[in-house]
Amino acid sequence: MKYIAGLILLMIAANAADLDLVRIDVVGMGDIKSLDRIGVIINQVHPDHIVAEISKDMYQIIAARGHKVELIQENITEVYRQNSMMRSSRSQYLTYTEFVDSMVVMAGNFPDMCRLDTLGYSHQNRLLLIMKISDNVNTDEDEPEVHIEGNVHGDEKIGWAMCLWLIRDLLESYSTDTMVQRLVDTREIWIAPLVNPDGFVASQRYNSRSVDLNRNCAWMWGDEYACGTDFISENESRSLIEHFWRRSFVTYVSYHAGTLFISEPWSYTSNLQPPEQNLIRHLSEGYAAPTNYPYGQGSVGMYPINGCTKDFGYGYGGEISWSVEVCDIKTPPPDSIDTIWPRERAAMLWLIHKAGQGIHGYVYDSLSVDSTRLRALIIVNPAHWHSYAKTGNGDFHRFYLPGTYSVTALSPGYIPKTINNVIVPSGTPDSSVTIEFPLVPDSALPIYATDLIGNRYVNTYTNLTYPTQALGPHDNGSFQLDTGKWIVLYFDVPIRNFSGNDIMVYRPTGSGVATVKVSNDWFGSWQTLGTANAAVTQFDLGTTTLDSARYVRVEAASQFMLDAVEALQVPTGITIGENFLASVKVGFGITPTVLRKGEMLHFTSTFVVPVEVRLFNLLGQVVGRHVIEPGMTGVPMMNLPAGVYFVSTSDAQDTQRLILID
Repeated sequence: MKYIAGLILLMIAANAADLDLVRIDVVGMGDIKSLDRIGVIINQVHPDHIVAEISKDMYQIIAARGHKVELIQENITEVYRQNSMMRSSRSQYLTYTEFVDSMVVMAGNFPDMCRLDTLGYSHQNRLLLIMKISDNVNTDEDEPEVHIEGNVHGDEKIGWAMCLWLIRDLLESYSTDTMVQRLVDTREIWIAPLVNPDGFVASQRYNSRSVDLNRNCAWMWGDEYACGTDFISENESRSLIEHFWRRSFVTYVSYHAGTLFISEPWSYTSNLQPPEQNLIRHLSEGYAAPTNYPYGQGSVGMYPINGCTKDFGYGYGGEISWSVEVCDIKTPPPDSIDTIWPRERAAMLWLIHKAGQGIHGYVYDSLSVDSTRLRALIIVNPAHWHSYAKTGNGDFHRFYLPGTYSVTALSPGYIPKTINNVIVPSGTPDSSVTIEFPLVPDSALPIYATDLIGNRYVNTYTNLTYPTQALGPHDNGSFQLDTGKWIVLYFDVPIRNFSGNDIMVYRPTGSGVATVKVSNDWFGSWQTLGTANAAVTQFDLGTTTLDSARYVRVEAASQFMLDAVEALQVPTGITIGENFLASVKVGFGITPTVLRKGEMLHFTSTFVVPVEVRLFNLLGQVVGRHVIEPGMTGVPMMNLPAGVYFVSTSDAQDTQRLILID
């Protein structure tokens, strides 16, 4: 026990140490994974060896495991650091401050094409900036969305460069490049070059809390080195994932370095192929055409990991996702940017183009006067994989190859609708088809979980089920929750407490037992409803102190087959206060989230009544109050000093971050 504790402390200390680049002889994937779990940073995988980064303290530990270690480059960390500080007559890396300034300048120079926002803050209070690029940039249009990011690992600065160069290219080439112009006019492109600014500044892989952000995501989290104390425990990954909850992307690319590879889902298992592998492989092949990168499922072509970004993207929202490794050197000399960028540009633009191919549509309330758009689960068969019609617009976009499909829309409180024989054509500019779903409300139907917030990893030798099988109404398909494992689910429509039982947990097979908990925050604190131990177990929310709940956590005490969690709708005839009536709607948003003093802050409200919003400073003091009407309200930011603020409704159901710049 003392040896294990000492080893853990040694590994944590190694995070901050300068690392050597080495070759380690291995025999099979078991060796590779065991080295990964003690903190060996694996760059390249070969049949009989890996190229990796280790601290001086790890040589003896690795040798004691029977591996031969050969030095390739001493203190590779310093090599990366020096490369990042080189000045070139052509391209060069920027400091964090120069990067922020560049993003602000580009947003100011191209206000009609780009909008600078912040996803949040790192643990050392650095900005997590993201740029939206589109023709009507301040309008959420019915257009396919793509997300592109870099520098999840802070020392992989070439990935940061590719993202920043893409922003520049889209903005500067728009007036002269007809392809760029078409993509900007018909897509919504979100680019976050610097996901891990603390690691970027320190030239280290991990964030400032020694967590690997590419092991901290919510799909199959855990059982990894440096994966964090809990799923989505880090400011950086939390901010990124909350951004995904607000959007609905067609494709998602995260740029990395250390090898050359297009890494596809799944990375958490090699015993399952993604349900739509033909689509993923088609896009990988297209990306490989100008880059000549090898490609394949991450767990096979590289090595298995839990909690990575691409598995989250595809698992959570059906976004076809990759980690693209663009260089053997994580931070090569700046002149290398000029060699790597042209091939990435061609591949990036092709992938943005392909986001428009497939099935488009929108979902709305067929009985509302204004055809209110609805958020909905979208299931496409025959693969039976999901995506979302997003909050606000109710629009959805999925990449599909030409062919015939059936599409189902599910929204709590509405009768599900399936459209058969949806034909994706060939030979048109985007090879796409648009369909619409007018859904009929039915107060007799239960509400159900619509989103997977996260789950603990599974043993994929014995468990080949997906956690998303617990979404939607009960249908006898189930997610196998093994002993000690858990899942967190989200309800679009809040569960309300009425007389009697309000919640039903469905277990179609087996005799497993699970503890059921509820909360209004996805990370807790949790209140226990009781134990699910039957085919259908009912619970009364009134046994807790909550009168409503948005999140349900199911923790298995023994193997538990979870089909669905359902709840009663608000009964017809019950009088509901204005505060609750407002809270069941989407809420409010602010744009932009980074602005200069004196500029207009726009509130977009989907509450059904006027609500008061408050501005808080970092000390929690109220520094402003504004009443916003349904729709859009503009408020000039005149009298506040530069700094970070939080904008919230009076009942704190929604909170947004705001940054004022002098």
